[in-house]
Amino acid sequence: MMLTNCNRRVKKMPLFLITSVCDEGVYENSFKIVEAASKEQVAQAILDNPWVWEDFLRSTTLWWDLTRYEYKYGEPLGWTAKNLLERIEMTHVDGDSDNQMRIHEIKSVEKIRSQHQL
Repeated sequence: MMLTNCNRRVKKMPLFLITSVCDEGVYENSFKIVEAASKEQVAQAILDNPWVWEDFLRSTTLWWDLTRYEYKYGEPLGWTAKNLLERIEMTHVDGDSDNQMRIHEIKSVEKIRSQHQL
């Protein structure tokens, strides 16, 4: 999406909705909207510092690998951003033990008009 500002073209980065859903639904701290160039950039940010994303990851099957693998095995995990995205897509809700995490690009934002604006 391109916006014009004083005859200069400014590229606006896409927005992404990150969710972590449990069997009870979505809580206030289980979603976040971020601005990034791509899903891969979001995934790389997660790989770079999974502790910042703890609210989303802790109850997924990814948490152990992202936070303890290197410590336990003495070698880097070795995942790329693409690998992480594939693994995120494989997460699912499993009763009260596992959450489903997703990264969705927000394609449009709709304004809700009040009756007074019509």
